[in-house]
Amino acid sequence: MTDPLMENAFQTNTFGFNLPCRQFTISAERTRERRMPMVDEFILRTLNIVESITVARLARFFGFDGRDLGIAISDLQARSLVILEGEYLSLHQSAKELFRTSDDSAPTIIVTEPMYAAVWFDLITKNMMSGRRLRNVQHLISLRGTSTSDSFGVDQARATFNSQFRDYLRYVRNDKNADQWSLYSILDVHAGRFSYAQISGSEQLTLNPTPKLKTILLSTEFENPTRIRQLTDAMSSELARREYVDTTQSARSDFSRVLDSDALLRATTSDGYLDLSEWIRIESLAGGDSSEPFVGHPYTETNRRRIASMLERNEIEVRDDELWELWWLRPGGSKWGATEDLPDTLEFLRGMVREWSKGAGSLSTTLLSPAGVQPKDVMPFQRVFDRGAHAQPGKFSLALEIMVIPDALAIVTVMVSLSPTVSVPIGCITTDRDRVRRVINASRIDRYIAEAKPLWQRNSSQRRGAETVA
Repeated sequence: MTDPLMENAFQTNTFGFNLPCRQFTISAERTRERRMPMVDEFILRTLNIVESITVARLARFFGFDGRDLGIAISDLQARSLVILEGEYLSLHQSAKELFRTSDDSAPTIIVTEPMYAAVWFDLITKNMMSGRRLRNVQHLISLRGTSTSDSFGVDQARATFNSQFRDYLRYVRNDKNADQWSLYSILDVHAGRFSYAQISGSEQLTLNPTPKLKTILLSTEFENPTRIRQLTDAMSSELARREYVDTTQSARSDFSRVLDSDALLRATTSDGYLDLSEWIRIESLAGGDSSEPFVGHPYTETNRRRIASMLERNEIEVRDDELWELWWLRPGGSKWGATEDLPDTLEFLRGMVREWSKGAGSLSTTLLSPAGVQPKDVMPFQRVFDRGAHAQPGKFSLALEIMVIPDALAIVTVMVSLSPTVSVPIGCITTDRDRVRRVINASRIDRYIAEAKPLWQRNSSQRRGAETVA
């Protein structure tokens, strides 16, 4: 793993967005040019050059016997491509049109075939998109369309399909020969159901020359620059409505107390800002092999890999009972957890529990919300956690985050200021059983969960059903 001291960029948070979409069923006809059979093509090519020729001379030229040439000419006559007057053969006017539409002086046939498409349009940019894995992920951030996008209907779908037909074949149907097709006509369009596509972004911290927090949107690739700008504007607008919780002295004190560490205090400069590199250095030296500092929320992919590495190199003692518990105290702020990385992290930990218990164990997950977070902001996580609870007032700081699996893992995170304009979460992971126990005792998270107001509760079978719907 890369030495944290050598890193200049950290992913501090990730975001997921629900992009509103609507399906339209479209009946159409499409056309493409196709080369003719070789014998037919060469007869027509010859007639195009000489204009008129006797059947006998044409047969000698190609080395055909009378019967074979007669069959070919009869077929071309039936398709109104040649005219036979006595012994002379010439091109029909319709055959001359075949040459006019061809770039290489070869006659081509225009093939028309019916086409039925269930087409999804995103309602922000009015572009067509793939319909794979569309769903409503309740804990993500929902993008809001403009008044014109809200009224996107049959006429707009028809016009967009007509103008973006080859893009539909290329990017939605993954047709490698999209350029060979043209849209002949749209026969019918029916409006269908609504759903959501998921797109993502992240926050990145850089340290040099000074701390800077940058929001990076659209991890998913889009080809159209105009579409990128429209989606980025919509994502930025929604992120601006959401807030991080501010750092506080009491939260930093709780962080140091729960971890039993003075690294945060020692790395804070005289002006009150954290020297991040110094804090990482001190915490790394003090933690040993079973503890490690990190930057960002625990659920980001980078930190998930860091957790995996620590769990793999520290042997977990297998217990007699098969049920493990995870308690996750979320911090305040509406930017927390609005990402698909959060359920991915929980699923990873469930997999670790199954591995520890050779397939027999399961992990029950509880989300504990501090009193300062409104229940309506916690309820969207019902499909992510098995249980939700609202802590009693005065128990936890809004800037503190704790995640614990008793006897296995503890993670403590706090918001800190690196400069007047940059605040980020930092934390420490430990797999040391004694230190995990100290985190539980010092935070009293187990006791406060027992006293908390229940928000939801479901069993494992309900969880599997919710995951399927999500």
